[in-house]
Amino acid sequence: MKLIIVLGMVEHENKIAKMFKESNIPIYSKVDIEGIKSGQKQVDLSNWFGSGIDTDLSIMFFAFIANGNAEKLYNKVAEFNKDENRISPLHAFQVPVEKFI
Repeated sequence: MKLIIVLGMVEHENKIAKMFKESNIPIYSKVDIEGIKSGQKQVDLSNWFGSGIDTDLSIMFFAFIANGNAEKLYNKVAEFNKDENRISPLHAFQVPVEKFI
């Protein structure tokens, strides 16, 4: 079993959902994310919550899947990213699930 995650801008929400469905991943979750652009190379702990800096609305889709379904989704994300010269491409990654209850 794997945990597969796709991150993107909120404007691409419908396209990402379609990618999951077309990749035979019918059950998934999504989370709205507020991305922070601080312009700093190091974490500024005095500004932990990002007040007064630029933010972007992003979205994260994730699903626990059988080992075989991830490749279709990766191909769709790769195709989406090369379709245009995107400022903010989609990011996809997987994490092996060693144990679950």
